[in-house]
Amino acid sequence: MTTADRVRAGQGAARADEVVEPSPFTERSFLVFAAGNTVNNVGEALYATALPLLAYRLTGSLTVMTWLAAAVPMSMLLAPWFGSVADRRGTARLVLYGLLAQASAALAMNLLLWQGDPRPWVLFVCALVVAGGGVAYRTGWMTAVPVMFPRCPARARGSLNSLFLATTLAGPVLAAATLPLLGYLGVLWLNLPTFFAPLAVWAAGVRPPRRAAGGARRRDPVRMRGVWHDIAADRRLVVTLVLQMVLEAVCGIGLTSLVLFELRHSWQLSGQQAGWVVAAVNLSLLTGNLLVSQRARLRPRTLLTAALTARAVSLALLAVPVWPLFLAALAVGAVAQGALLAAVVMLRVRYLPQAVMGRASGLMWLLTGSAALLSPVVIPPLDHAAGPHATFLVLGVASSLVLVHLHRARTAWTSTNPVTTEPA
Repeated sequence: MTTADRVRAGQGAARADEVVEPSPFTERSFLVFAAGNTVNNVGEALYATALPLLAYRLTGSLTVMTWLAAAVPMSMLLAPWFGSVADRRGTARLVLYGLLAQASAALAMNLLLWQGDPRPWVLFVCALVVAGGGVAYRTGWMTAVPVMFPRCPARARGSLNSLFLATTLAGPVLAAATLPLLGYLGVLWLNLPTFFAPLAVWAAGVRPPRRAAGGARRRDPVRMRGVWHDIAADRRLVVTLVLQMVLEAVCGIGLTSLVLFELRHSWQLSGQQAGWVVAAVNLSLLTGNLLVSQRARLRPRTLLTAALTARAVSLALLAVPVWPLFLAALAVGAVAQGALLAAVVMLRVRYLPQAVMGRASGLMWLLTGSAALLSPVVIPPLDHAAGPHATFLVLGVASSLVLVHLHRARTAWTSTNPVTTEPA
């Protein structure tokens, strides 16, 4: 029986598909842990905002903007290996080496920009190393969340996701406020010290318990098949995985780059004005995420259906060339997407077995990262051939198809759905 199940039993009968847990913010160790991660994520949010705008200034190309943003999902291809390391050897090395890789690549990028305008492929390599270090670091930390906070593993993970989205709001706000004063290079220099905040958390003693030596063998060809069996055995995990893959392909980096391009190119906004719009969108994303992650009770099937419907409609409304409607559609779509992201990460922590948490998370990050790579391949050519309005409509139709999948899998959320392994 999980901690959430015990809490539910103590509070009386509840719906079969409900998740019930206490708030993690009552624990001091969680507050320290969350603070260090938040500082680190602020720096990454600065990169996520400044790099595409810098690419536009250097090249004026949507393709370059999109592929720079694609460094993050491309780094997800390493996630299964990082997850295997976390399960077999613990998380310390992943956290340390990941943070050092991020800091080194960020320093190299800043020095190259200081010397002049580097070629786009050089910026891409640096961005890829920064993203890869981030995947290693987050794999190490997030694999340990259910062990570090066993009273509320799902809400702890959901709250960390909300704080991450809060940093995506802080990043554009800081970029918009500092770009006129510091320029792109100055904004990127602000990022460097943030990589060391999680190390301060580690030094303060807020860390996962040491793993016993011995563990799994270095190579086991059956192991990843067994991990996939643990995922596929619970239909709820499969449903949320399919939903997240579609979100990454349709509403991920390709859509973000297209929106930024439209703000600069079609709506004629300055880089600073575009930063404020991105900040408003990220605030909406955070709002939707908080509405889910801070609820004591969560009804997954109802939430997923309603939020996905709102997301699909908002994408279609982006095709209407009316400025107030464009902004409203961005906000509504971001609220819906934030709710979906919170539900996905919370349910993953709840239903995945802790023994395979790292490898299973890495395998799912591989799948979702691969799906995210479809958008920089498909969206720029589609925009070039059909224009932005038709592109937004196509994306809306594509996301709505997941509603059919949710309807067909509606029995996954009943009490008869088996859970073959003890969830985290």
